[in-house]
Amino acid sequence: TVEEYGVKFRVNLVDYLDTGLFLDHRETRQIAASFAKGRRVLNLFAYTCSFSVHCAIKGAVYTKSVDLSNTYTDWGRENFALNGIPSASHPIIRGDVLKFLDEEREKYGLIIVDPPTLSRSKKMDQMFDIQLDYPSLLEKALRLLEPNGVLLFSTNMRKFVFDPSLFPAYSI
Repeated sequence: TVEEYGVKFRVNLVDYLDTGLFLDHRETRQIAASFAKGRRVLNLFAYTCSFSVHCAIKGAVYTKSVDLSNTYTDWGRENFALNGIPSASHPIIRGDVLKFLDEEREKYGLIIVDPPTLSRSKKMDQMFDIQLDYPSLLEKALRLLEPNGVLLFSTNMRKFVFDPSLFPAYSI
C-alpha cells in the first residue's frame, strides 16, 4: 500500500509489468480531483480507478469507472475499499469503453479519458489506435458531458497530434 496526497493505493511491484499506479499522472489526478467536488464523474479506461478514488475523496457525488480488464476493475474495487469509500455511489464497470459510450445515457460533470495508445484486445470488436480513433472517442464522450462540464483527455503517445478544429463547439 502506498499513499499519494493522503489517498491509499495498492501497488504490485512483483507480479505485473504495470504496478497499478502510473506515477506520471500524479499531478493529473490532483487536477481531476480539483474539478470533482459536487460532480458526477466518468472515468474511461479506468485501469485501477486511481482517478476515480481521488475524485471521490475530493467530493464527487458519484463516480463511474469503466475498463475492459477484470484484473484492473477488481483492483479498482480494492482501491475504493482501501480508502473506506462505499461502492454504492461508485460503480466499476468491466466493459469495452467504445461500446459503453454507445449505450450510456447518463450525464457527467467531469469525464476523464485516458486511453491506451493502441489496443488489439480480443475482447474488443476492432483494433483501437488513439491517433485514428480519438475524434470518434471524444465525440462520444462529449455527448455525455453536462453543460459547463470538464473533459480531461490524456495520451502517452509521443507523436500524437490533436486537431482542435474537429471540436468547434467546445472550449479547449
